[in-house]
Amino acid sequence: MRTLDELMQEVFSDRDLMPEQVPALDLYMDQVLTLLEEGLADTRRHPDEKLITKTMINNYSKEKLLSALKGKKYSHQHIMQILCIYQLKQMLSLTDVKQLTGRDDVDFEACWRSYLEQKQQLRVEIPADLARMHPDLQDPAERLVFCLALSAASSYMRRLCEKILDETASQPL
Repeated sequence: MRTLDELMQEVFSDRDLMPEQVPALDLYMDQVLTLLEEGLADTRRHPDEKLITKTMINNYSKEKLLSALKGKKYSHQHIMQILCIYQLKQMLSLTDVKQLTGRDDVDFEACWRSYLEQKQQLRVEIPADLARMHPDLQDPAERLVFCLALSAASSYMRRLCEKILDETASQPL
């Protein structure tokens, strides 16, 4: 088994889809899917895994997580919005995601850029914090305890997001 440092190096060196990689021209669904599948490829667990599908995007639109389309094309802003939805749905319910993304008063590109800056900080801080725990991943008990601790950290972050949303849910738009 690889070391924790090697595993973290792999996980925290994922490539991000940058706003300048998203064309300024409006795209059809198939073009959007190709762009996202290529741009988010580093987040796949398995090579044949589908990260985002036509059905998923259609459901985001139907459920109003995504701003209304003009015709059958997706604007740069729509694609930035889809990227935010994709990231948030990893952890939050679609109802919670809708509260954050189902609006027209947000510059999703600016939000994505700020997110990428904060993500870069996390890529430095999280591995340093985890390395201090020194788990022996060869030992089944230590591996279990470490994965439980990672799960707890994930749960704390999700619950914090939910608390933030609960606090702001009653505020007018």
